[in-house]
Amino acid sequence: MAATKLQFTSKPGSFIDSIRAYREYKKVWRAKMEIKLEEIENQIERSKDDPFYKVEMV
Repeated sequence: MAATKLQFTSKPGSFIDSIRAYREYKKVWRAKMEIKLEEIENQIERSKDDPFYKVEMV
């Protein structure tokens, strides 16, 4: 029988490392989006309190 030689193009475990890195990236992204949404909500609340802006509900 002829022996078959396997050669990997990348180190074993690099796929799992990339999944871990992606999950960490998503955590950081979600944290940034939470801060951004909180800032937008604060701006909305400040504009509602500001007499310069008139908010009408239709």
